[in-house]
Amino acid sequence: MSRYRRRVRCGWVPVLVAAVLLGGASAACTAVVPGTPGAAAPQVADDPSPSPTTAGPRSALVADPIPDECLLNASEFGALVGGAVRPPEEATVDRGDGSRGSSCVVTAGSDPIAMINVYRVRTGTPADYVRAGGRRLLAGVGEAAAVIDTAAGPTLQVASPAYLVTILVSGHRPADEAWRAAASAALSRLPA
Repeated sequence: MSRYRRRVRCGWVPVLVAAVLLGGASAACTAVVPGTPGAAAPQVADDPSPSPTTAGPRSALVADPIPDECLLNASEFGALVGGAVRPPEEATVDRGDGSRGSSCVVTAGSDPIAMINVYRVRTGTPADYVRAGGRRLLAGVGEAAAVIDTAAGPTLQVASPAYLVTILVSGHRPADEAWRAAASAALSRLPA
């Protein structure tokens, strides 16, 4: 069983969230929670959130380039998953293999049902990364977007000029318009 550390927002307001996304300092509470959140799922070939140390042609990602990956609010996540969710939280994940990473984790009750990760690519562009491999491209959003099926659930990969954003949903298959709305909202909150 892995453990993960949640940085719980303590009294943040939307203006402070924007400041954090732009590199400002943040005040936060931390709690270590036993369990295995969706963010700690084992890495598989089609996993949209591969570890930067994973070998292979799609391993050229730099994880966690921004301090807070919660680019969607609870209402936007709720529209994507088709139900009410708790406010998203940035979580630090300690994996069984000793590696550590972070994700924006969304829960319904106590169960993680969605997450967002943000990456930079080491070579090429984020759009090149999204277009590589047999993904179902999703037109009309970002520099490139694709929906892929993973063991954990359907995942959107969307590229901005500087970042690759992945949005994973467990237990629900959003319609393309819901993916586009979530992608547009997430992209609008990335730092310049």
